Amino acid sequence: MSPAEAAARDLPQLRLLRRARSHQDGLGQLTTFAFLFPGQGAQFVGMARDLLEKDAGSQALLRQAEQRLGMPLGRLMLEGPEAELQATQHAQPAIVFHSLALLQLLGARGVVPGAVAGHSLGEFAALVAAGGLTPLDALTAVRARGEAMAAAARSGSGMMAVLGLDDAAVDRVCAGIVDLVPANYNAPGQVVISGTNAALETATPLLERAGARRLVRLPVSAAFHSPLMASAADRFTVAWEKIPLQSLRLPQVFNGDAEIHAEPLEVRRLMVGQLTGPVRWTQSIRRLQQLGADAFVEVGPGRALTGLVKKIIPGAVLHNIDDMSSLHGFLQVATHA
Repeated sequence: MSPAEAAARDLPQLRLLRRARSHQDGLGQLTTFAFLFPGQGAQFVGMARDLLEKDAGSQALLRQAEQRLGMPLGRLMLEGPEAELQATQHAQPAIVFHSLALLQLLGARGVVPGAVAGHSLGEFAALVAAGGLTPLDALTAVRARGEAMAAAARSGSGMMAVLGLDDAAVDRVCAGIVDLVPANYNAPGQVVISGTNAALETATPLLERAGARRLVRLPVSAAFHSPLMASAADRFTVAWEKIPLQSLRLPQVFNGDAEIHAEPLEVRRLMVGQLTGPVRWTQSIRRLQQLGADAFVEVGPGRALTGLVKKIIPGAVLHNIDDMSSLHGFLQVATHA
């Protein structure tokens, strides 16, 4: 049994979240939290600007990342243009870099999460927090992932958010339509479906009759998290198998089944499977709660995950860290927790 699995075995008798001692800055005892890492869609021109302007560690990480990836990551994040940053193969490394720069700053101040989870792409940043990947290897992996997904994108497919309908009702509609699947169980009453345009059009009146409050086509170029991404999974597997992966040292709840896994072979399978399978975010957050997590920190650009957790666990203690100001604000709160 792995250390992470052994740690979780006795829960809920034991609390997952413990108190971690800071080794720097005299912060004393800090409450550890469940760290959450955002996925694609969180990117924006100007992201990570203050980190790169004020923090030498972030600057060094960027230099190493650009050398490893062979891409102008800093220019894309700070200057765009937006259309170039939005491209899947560019957005994914940018988002993960932003999360990892913040994670590096938190680690330098002695803040260690009790457990982690990531939304789709964010699982790679979570793997760094859990000790499975180095930052540069995580960035290498997401660059390969983004390229594989971009290559697999094809016209005639897409994704649609279904609002105001429960998971089971969405599942029933998808089950009756070829080339249509639930892709993201984001929160109660918020499910994203994925498939061909024809399948999405067929589903629209059925979902409306089932009681959906609103249907929103997403601005994406492919049916992500569906079997239509099988070629991306195959291509990514080739690169992913070459990237070193260690057993996880902290509990990570994975999107694929909302459970903890720690062994490299199992983790590799799950990370490939996420390309063609659904993101079980609602279930993952509830699993963290079952394990004792009662405070969640979104680490990375944007606040999308914070909003989702509010819907999944009303009243949950939430924090968002996306720049130096919010980092310092969180540290002030954490020292008094």
